[in-house]
Amino acid sequence: MERKNTILLTVIAIATLLVAVVGATFAYFTATITDERGADGNNGNTNVTAGKVAGATVVGVVDGAAGSFTTTDVYPGHKEVAALSVKVTDENSGASKINIVYDVTNNTFAKDNIKVSVYKTNTKVNTAENYFNCTKETGSVTGATSYFETCTVAETTLGTLVGTSTLLDTGATTNKVIATDTVTGSASGNTVYYYVVVEYVNQESDQNAEFNATLAGNISVELAA
Repeated sequence: MERKNTILLTVIAIATLLVAVVGATFAYFTATITDERGADGNNGNTNVTAGKVAGATVVGVVDGAAGSFTTTDVYPGHKEVAALSVKVTDENSGASKINIVYDVTNNTFAKDNIKVSVYKTNTKVNTAENYFNCTKETGSVTGATSYFETCTVAETTLGTLVGTSTLLDTGATTNKVIATDTVTGSASGNTVYYYVVVEYVNQESDQNAEFNATLAGNISVELAA
């Protein structure tokens, strides 16, 4: 591909702006029903027990990690990461099923040129600036100079992949579920860490139409069905 001008890539993890607490009164409970009918006069007796759900789910920031990023002048191949934590507290070890959602508010990149992936770990990762060690490179394609980035740190250093997706066509804005996961709670609170990676995919072809392209949006967490 040929020379790239300034490109703005922006993702803000909502955990940097808001701590959301989800209480125990979710919209739906599960229930078990036991029928104790018999020939001894107990016909019609029933026991109904409401199912248990997680007591509290808190989305927060991750100390020592990038909670958001705003990067300009990136070339194809560039990667950035934002972190958030999810803590589930429940005396009965209940679980929360969550969606990690990318709310795209502005996208002028072409289809499949932006990939978003979510990694999960029980151990906090220090995602300092330029975590993937991306460097700008130049090459030659049919007599023209090409510009791209090479990143040397693997995404798998952030944990286990739980979801990935490419974004929609240019101009499309939507709430897009990138990953769905379940976090089991504990009496003292169980915390897991999610790292959201945004990659400007190097298609190994002419991407000059994306000079000054812009991506903006928020990463949020919601309860899953």
